Amino acid sequence: MNTKTRLKAMKAVYTYFFPEVRKLVHGTDNLRDDLFLTNTSMEEAQRIVDSLNFRKKIITPATLEGKIDLDAIHEPVVERITEIYEKVVSGISDYRYRYFTSGSSEGIFHILAELKAQGTDQIFTLAGEYEGYKEYGKTLGIKTREIDIDRTRISALEKGVWFISNPSAKYGNIVSNSTIQEICDRGNKIFLDLAYVGSTKGHEFNASHENISALFLSFSKPYGVFRFRIGFTLSQEPINSLYANKWFKDIQRVLTAVKIAEEIGPNTLYEKYKEKQFLIVERINQEFGLNVSASDALLLGNISGSNADKLSNAQKELLFPYKRGNGYRLCLTPYYEEIERGGLTI
Repeated sequence: MNTKTRLKAMKAVYTYFFPEVRKLVHGTDNLRDDLFLTNTSMEEAQRIVDSLNFRKKIITPATLEGKIDLDAIHEPVVERITEIYEKVVSGISDYRYRYFTSGSSEGIFHILAELKAQGTDQIFTLAGEYEGYKEYGKTLGIKTREIDIDRTRISALEKGVWFISNPSAKYGNIVSNSTIQEICDRGNKIFLDLAYVGSTKGHEFNASHENISALFLSFSKPYGVFRFRIGFTLSQEPINSLYANKWFKDIQRVLTAVKIAEEIGPNTLYEKYKEKQFLIVERINQEFGLNVSASDALLLGNISGSNADKLSNAQKELLFPYKRGNGYRLCLTPYYEEIERGGLTI
């Protein structure tokens, strides 16, 4: 093992700004100012939106006076995106209340705040989950119980509220639909965080169970637009504190979301980059003598708990910053960037 060289992987998950996405992000930079004027007619606004050449027409909403209704412009956008995502998230179109949010984190915090107001003092997560649930909950006085489902029977737990990321933030691997269904069937309420969906290996995430209360969808990790804050919260029930988001949203990013979903969509990037992911992991293993596996989510590599037991003390020391539960998770973004710059050949 090379003990003099440190791993280039990151502990926190900072996304790779995929080259395919960059041109789409800037494709809405030159929108005509008339789109943002309250006196612009619906017909003129429609011509401006049509100039973006969406694959399917986005019908521009209008006020009763026939002017552009910017408060509602996210509605046809979310409708189009759920239509595209229905292929990988079954049931997503059935969530009636839809909010454009700053990534997924905004929706997570608002729902936690509403749960607290309704008397919820505890939530369940899977062991090694996304830290945001616990940290947001802590500021609201909500306790987080982390459950290792490999060692704990769901039936032995009291009913409660669960926040689950899928693919899991623990290792970046998919949580089976049967696991989600078992938790739901026990009478638990689930808030399902799909933050990695979009650069994940082929899988149909079943969101159709009646006990899945809301979905969080973000373009940050899967498409690399973390700094542009594009996300959605889709809920079975109204989220009153998100109502004002219809006024407080970035119209340019709302429209950018459609371009990303249509031009790239939730399946393209994984198929294009999975070979690079596997080769990056192979390079790490060769250089450090490790047993890292490529995660289901393109950005990540992981060492499961069972494989972690086989590591030497020196290897465990090297990997200590990446410890996640009883295993390890590595963010591969620096390697993707190095490949792009030509500094890493694989």
